[in-house]
Amino acid sequence: MANKFPYEDGEGEVKLRCRLNGPEIADQEVIIGRQGFRVGRSRENNMTLNHREISRQHMRIAWQDDNRYYVEDLNSSNGTYLNEEKLKGRDPIPLQEGDYVRFGPFLLTIIEIFEEKRERPRLGLLGASLEPTSNGHVTYPPGIPRDKSTWLKYLPSIYEDDEFLGRYLLIFESIMSPITWVIDNFDEYLGPEMAPVEWVQWLAGWFDVLLVPEVPEARQREVLKQIGWLFLRRGTPTGLERLLELYFGVNVTILEPSDQPCHFIVQIPLSQSEVKVDRETVEFLIRSQTPAFASFDVQIS
Repeated sequence: MANKFPYEDGEGEVKLRCRLNGPEIADQEVIIGRQGFRVGRSRENNMTLNHREISRQHMRIAWQDDNRYYVEDLNSSNGTYLNEEKLKGRDPIPLQEGDYVRFGPFLLTIIEIFEEKRERPRLGLLGASLEPTSNGHVTYPPGIPRDKSTWLKYLPSIYEDDEFLGRYLLIFESIMSPITWVIDNFDEYLGPEMAPVEWVQWLAGWFDVLLVPEVPEARQREVLKQIGWLFLRRGTPTGLERLLELYFGVNVTILEPSDQPCHFIVQIPLSQSEVKVDRETVEFLIRSQTPAFASFDVQIS
């Protein structure tokens, strides 16, 4: 799969097309992307299944940096099965086409692993297109005439045939039009797909999520894409675990010792991550998402 679907920013995204069957569910199509897929009885999951054999946090499917999807049992009470083989808790196993995952009375079949194409246009100063022509030269910005200004239509008709005035107004139209384009398309600068990387970090700061330059651009955009979901679950183990997974691209485990109330332990295999940051940055990120009354320890391997 890694050779068949290399993921490169701006080219495409590898996804899973699945079919879900179970009580009151028949052949429901499920598309799983890089944001992952979590199943359980709690509403915090991507899919909530209110069944007595389903745990609050039952199982998940996650994308990892080796360009593969993995299924993982979240220490559920009744277990998760891959092709009828019971999975060990917190032990991710890679998925392939044709695999089926059983949890309780539900069956999720992996129908297809496919690549969804996407393109991000290159934007120049003030939003003008910078797509080169076949000979390598940048095209003239569209929408701006070369002979006379379109602003003449706002003047009395006597000025329409004034060649000098038409070319003179073209100076100001060529200056103002790109600004108008930016205003008309400003919403594109606020989305995770199109925003410049500096804006991605700035927008994440609105939700008090630190994005350092060491984090790859594609991973920063994934964090921003799920920022609303993360903000609603801020201060919960589920929200913190998902944020760290998006941030570092590794499986993170959060333990809550029964003999230490309001205390938890975060286990991060940072040596497996492409994101290289110091311990202080990791602790700052966790502290920003932790309730004031709670304490924590970080175990980095």
